[in-house]
Amino acid sequence: MRPSLSPNRINYLKFLYFITIILALSSFFIFAYIISLADAQKTSNSTKLDTLFETANTLFNQKKYAEAIPYYDKILTRNASEIDALNHKGISLWALHKYKEALLYFDQILEINSSNVKALNNKGLALLGLQKNDEAIRYFDQILKLNPSDVYALINKGGALLTLEKNEEAIQYFDRVLFMNASDVYAINNKAEALAEMGKNEEALSVIKKEAIDNPNDENLQSTMAFILANMGKDDEARVYYENALKINPNLTEILYEKELDEFNRVMGNKTA
Repeated sequence: MRPSLSPNRINYLKFLYFITIILALSSFFIFAYIISLADAQKTSNSTKLDTLFETANTLFNQKKYAEAIPYYDKILTRNASEIDALNHKGISLWALHKYKEALLYFDQILEINSSNVKALNNKGLALLGLQKNDEAIRYFDQILKLNPSDVYALINKGGALLTLEKNEEAIQYFDRVLFMNASDVYAINNKAEALAEMGKNEEALSVIKKEAIDNPNDENLQSTMAFILANMGKDDEARVYYENALKINPNLTEILYEKELDEFNRVMGNKTA
């Protein structure tokens, strides 16, 4: 026969059971509280990150690159592998002509993803800024192997070839873009410039004239139109376009190729050393 438990023993077991339930519930609520705190912290960090991105990108879109960079730095302090922040900081440095520094950020992206098209394109542009045209072309070619119709890579490779004075070859790339989009402003501008460099000014004028008239706030179209007119000996008309381009961008001379700069100085009556 099994011995019966004493009343004191029963009460003791009930007490243990009650304490066990209390501890279990306490542990559950403590765990839930910790999770909620972690979620709140995560939400707070995410909100702060979103705010930093919003501020940084607003400044970036306003072309206030030097002001945008500290905000991208704050984002990268929280997450050193944040690709958008790396890319935008690299572009900001590129826009400030800090090409070597910009390369570091595009390289960081490519270490994370060697096929990142934006980073490949932007690294190519930074290399162009350093006048490493052949090396830049290799990066544009990498993109075109992945996607033969990538507009940016086609235009950028054409631009690199234009810099190397391989004008006919450059035009082939601009034409590929124009085949896909006949109104692509960059392709139109660069094709007209290549034709002008080759002395085909009438053809260049026919390519760019409508776009230059329709886009009076595009400094590239305005300056290329001026260059073509200057080549044709129409200095008075060229001067109007140059003056308009200068209103849009007072630092116009920084983006002109050597031949364009020579014509700009001649038409504007600037004395050069």
